[in-house]
Amino acid sequence: MSSLQNTHLAAFGVEMAPCVITSQSIEERMESTWNSLGIPQGQIEQLTGVKERRWWPEKTSISEMSARAASKALQHAGMNIGDVDRIIYAGVCREGFEPATACAVADHLGANSTVELHDLSNACLGAMDGVVLASDAISTGRHQVTLVVCCESAREIVEIACQKMENNPGMDQFTRSLATWTGGSGAAAILLVSGSISDKGPLFLGSGHGSDASMHRLCRWGVEEVPESPHRADRREYMETDAIGVLRYGVQLGMKTWDRFLSQMNWSSSDIDRTICHQVGSAHREEILPALGLTAEQDFITYPYLGNIGTVSIPMTAALAQERGFLTEGQKVAFLGIGSGLVCRMLAWEWRGNV
Repeated sequence: MSSLQNTHLAAFGVEMAPCVITSQSIEERMESTWNSLGIPQGQIEQLTGVKERRWWPEKTSISEMSARAASKALQHAGMNIGDVDRIIYAGVCREGFEPATACAVADHLGANSTVELHDLSNACLGAMDGVVLASDAISTGRHQVTLVVCCESAREIVEIACQKMENNPGMDQFTRSLATWTGGSGAAAILLVSGSISDKGPLFLGSGHGSDASMHRLCRWGVEEVPESPHRADRREYMETDAIGVLRYGVQLGMKTWDRFLSQMNWSSSDIDRTICHQVGSAHREEILPALGLTAEQDFITYPYLGNIGTVSIPMTAALAQERGFLTEGQKVAFLGIGSGLVCRMLAWEWRGNV
């Protein structure tokens, strides 16, 4: 059992992307293709529940937006960068293969040379896994204060998906691109501290995890060779998702992980007061909540107006839920995520204070 009782969530920090992009505007960009295939207008919102999402302006710095979110978390907690002994950058989007994007974030923040820096990658669960790694170190006394930060940018990959749809129109391309079109942008930070520093924030109780590596091809985002190019060095970004497969096998994995998670925490579904889930869309939510014995009334959502922001979705949604009074003192709260791989991570909290 993973029971890490001396780690507290001191503060969230979020940085909202400024450009509001509606699903209607994305469809209008591909209007001729939409019409040629007989696809009715409004299908992105109807199938996913995503009305709009936010994007960064072009050429926005991933590390700078991460640092802004981190600065807000530190300010809210009444701390400064000198108090931090570890920064974990956990976003899918990075500024390069190396060095770690955490190094650039630390530079923006003015961190000192004793701070441990590294990136963590696990699809949309990066920030969730970052909490677990941070708590493991805090519980042993190796660290006292850790920042888990992430930033995602969907503008470029959505534009690529639109171009691919126009170049190769067809319902198969539509299905493989649907999840990509829900992509949003944003940055978030989670400030975690030892109970010896502060015990006022939500108490981290433990976690559960699961995986189904046989399904790792269902959702892929990366760089591939350009087959039609005579230059072997030519590369292009791609993202493709088998949305039906992710839904089907993701729910199966979620149910198995849920049973283990409840057993590890000595909880039942009825013990849980609130849930914050990865913001995939309406179809996933309508499947997974009943399968876990949960209700929509227990769950806070942001995907209708923020879309799917990858690693940022859960911390940003939790921060907004806290701000709007949905998360309150004494509640048992579960953060629930399923990501590409397939991988699943669930976090348990006893909510305390105002973060």
